[in-house]
Amino acid sequence: MTGAMTAAMTPAASWAACPDWWEKLQAGATPIPDLALDANLTGLITVATAYAAPEGLPDETRIDRLRLGLLQVALANFAANGITLNPIDWAAIELLKDAQGRYIFGNPNEQATPRLWGLDVIPTLSHSAGEWMCGNFQMAATLYDRQEHEVLISSEHGTNFIDGMKTMKGSKRLALANKRPAALVTGGFTFA
Repeated sequence: MTGAMTAAMTPAASWAACPDWWEKLQAGATPIPDLALDANLTGLITVATAYAAPEGLPDETRIDRLRLGLLQVALANFAANGITLNPIDWAAIELLKDAQGRYIFGNPNEQATPRLWGLDVIPTLSHSAGEWMCGNFQMAATLYDRQEHEVLISSEHGTNFIDGMKTMKGSKRLALANKRPAALVTGGFTFA
């Protein structure tokens, strides 16, 4: 390909600008971030139920807050299957020590799948530091993928042929159906 390349990309093609997102999507992960690339793709964070602390239960640490979020999901009659949070918050949880200075979450020399309260924990940059979400991600939403990635390159646009330029158009057609927003709870680690 010779000459300069211009890009005329649709909003759906802008997903390609998020390599971390595509890796998760290709691995079968449920879409979490609210990328605001398309008004029809609201993401999960914007539709999830806001965390509401119950009365009379401890709510002093990140671990307490996540357990109470799971309780809120259970009280909405859903069985949680995962927790997502920022990697900084997960590191803060992993670095917790008991009174004797031992790590609460095992031996730092061992590699283990992140788990808390019997559920997989997914540290993701989709959350800002201090934000988390838990719930039943499979029941909450479904991603419908209508068309694979399509990339078209052409020199027959405007004056591209004369200028020796190419125009690129990329598209991806999909939809996110938020079926049960109550299956997800989102909140933060701000303590009073």
